[in-house]
Amino acid sequence: MRKEASPLPPRRLALVTHLDPEDESSWSGVPVGLRAGMAACEVELVPVRARLKGLGKVTHRLGLGQAEIAANDAIAVATGLAAGTSLWRRRHDLDGVLRVGSGFELATSLPVVTLDDMTVPQAIDQPGSEYASLGEAARRRWIDRQNRAMRRARACCLASAWAAESAVDDLGVPARKTRVVGFGSNFPALELERDWSTPHFLFVGFDWDRKRGDDVLRSFAAVRAEHPDATLDLVGGHPRVDAPGVTGHGRLSLASPNERERVMALFSAATCFVMPSRFEPFGIAYVEAGMAGLASIGTTVGGAATAVGEGGILVNPDDPPALTEAMRILAQPAEAARLGGLAAAHAADLSWPAVARRILEAFAPPPG
Repeated sequence: MRKEASPLPPRRLALVTHLDPEDESSWSGVPVGLRAGMAACEVELVPVRARLKGLGKVTHRLGLGQAEIAANDAIAVATGLAAGTSLWRRRHDLDGVLRVGSGFELATSLPVVTLDDMTVPQAIDQPGSEYASLGEAARRRWIDRQNRAMRRARACCLASAWAAESAVDDLGVPARKTRVVGFGSNFPALELERDWSTPHFLFVGFDWDRKRGDDVLRSFAAVRAEHPDATLDLVGGHPRVDAPGVTGHGRLSLASPNERERVMALFSAATCFVMPSRFEPFGIAYVEAGMAGLASIGTTVGGAATAVGEGGILVNPDDPPALTEAMRILAQPAEAARLGGLAAAHAADLSWPAVARRILEAFAPPPG
């Protein structure tokens, strides 16, 4: 019997998202990172934006519209429930569609793979979520939209094991359709000789409250009482801080070459990355810390376990003493160096090309 040829891997995919896929700040840089990772795999990602105008922030993020992709002719059409919709067209010979996010409907005859950092039920359940005020009917519509997208997709890629578990348990997605692919780093791997003798902590977070900045300051004060030379650098939306050993750098944009260099220099000088958030869907910053050879202090709430791996310590945000103890542990040079090595090894498997390869594998036709 003649053996059938294996299907060729995709070479050109539409990347469809309701955010700007060419903006480095969109979705923490995920669309831009995906395009770079796919390019390393010799696959072109054609950016397609499903865009709604004239809607409020929450309804925009819920994506009250419909995007359509016609085979071999990428057409994204946003037909919202309010005025001000837009049409975007671009012609390409496509092999499939990578759908990022749950904020729109998608109709196409092409193979579709979804990519999400969390499920809608998880987003709704998070403390302080902007979606908590949504009515039950709106929540149900949003959940049903994601459910339909995942049910119709060839495969469902999730950033973390936490999100993949919810896809199965909360949305009923067959486990065989889920893939844990991770997210990549916005920084290249750093290879340098690091001085571990003095604790240098680095905090990066634009949402000071969600990232538990005040708790980090309190825990650092306790650690500095034991290690008088310890330092803490703050990057992001922090308040004015006047405390021994603490330096605030404010908001630094990765889109600015000069500010990007400053952030990379801070990662190079640190001995531990600390971001013990109340909640993290994934936490690309943990991967970036690993790329720099740094262990992370992360959170037990969300998908940080996939991002951190064995290269750090996860703490419960409802247990402030656990944060202090984790910082004490990683103030020890030998332990910081050991976990930093594990973090670097883990992050190597979370480069954007590695993430892209896992997504491309999800486009393979199901067996049988």
